[in-house]
Amino acid sequence: MSSDSAAIKSGRSWREIRQEVKPRAMSRRGRRRRRLEWFKITLLCLAVGGVIAGGSFAYSTWHRDRSALALMVKSEPVREISVITDGTLGREWVEELFMLPRTSTLMELDLPKLRDRLESFGQVRRAVVTRRFPDMLVVTLQERTPVARVQVEDHDGRLQQYFVAKDGAVYAGVNYDAKMIATLPWLDGVRLARAGQGFAPIAGMDTVADLLVTAQLQAPALYREWMIVSLAHLADRDEIIVKSQDIAEIVFSRTQDFFKQLARLDYITDMAKQMPEPGQIQSINLAMGGQVPVKVAPAEAANHVQPAHFDLQPVLPKRKESRDL
Repeated sequence: MSSDSAAIKSGRSWREIRQEVKPRAMSRRGRRRRRLEWFKITLLCLAVGGVIAGGSFAYSTWHRDRSALALMVKSEPVREISVITDGTLGREWVEELFMLPRTSTLMELDLPKLRDRLESFGQVRRAVVTRRFPDMLVVTLQERTPVARVQVEDHDGRLQQYFVAKDGAVYAGVNYDAKMIATLPWLDGVRLARAGQGFAPIAGMDTVADLLVTAQLQAPALYREWMIVSLAHLADRDEIIVKSQDIAEIVFSRTQDFFKQLARLDYITDMAKQMPEPGQIQSINLAMGGQVPVKVAPAEAANHVQPAHFDLQPVLPKRKESRDL
């Protein structure tokens, strides 16, 4: 009987046979290749660590000592301020606001602080300040556009003209064209609240701006005659009251489509001009939908009509009086 037959009978397998094979020794060239690979990996790790350490050092230095970082980076004194804007503010205004020393370099400037200084002025809605090496500071401005005017009493008791944007911001405008200013209606029935050095935004101004913009685009002939816009009943009645040159009171509803209300207003004014005995329209109420009450004064009594009362000076919060202790 052969040995294989004996193994089968005993239940043993070939997997149980000991196979003593010594691993092949690595050649000299293989060991050299492995050492080179480990050397490359070590260099890569050191390079990455150096970049991270350098970035951390630069970041911490930037927040602790900008002058030290300015010595590390080649930077010349600021010689030019470039202003990119969609409004009326220009380079001279920015330079006067910043008042940078002549020896200031780009790396020494605190850009977030300069940006906050720009945005503290109400006419600036958003500002971005960047460096352009070697010596240029770039200022990009997004300005607010005024839709109305308001009279504000200053500290000396004199009335000053301020502007109101669509988002309700109240600010003193700069470099606006006089003809454009003359087209803006005055606001009435508003209550101003002080916020910091200025005023808090006027509530509901976005709705009023929609009416004004719609009238300016769709009914410019009507819009040119508008003098005063009152917000006195905007909160409690959802009504916007307009005083034009010829009509003492025009009532709009903010819950209805402004375009349709303007179309009705245009139709009524045209019909009034074609009447055999034209009189002066005292009031038109467009807030009642299809039914539009119109009050007309006879021509002979037009000079005796009492106009609607409008007080252009807004209600201001009372200043706290200081008391000597």
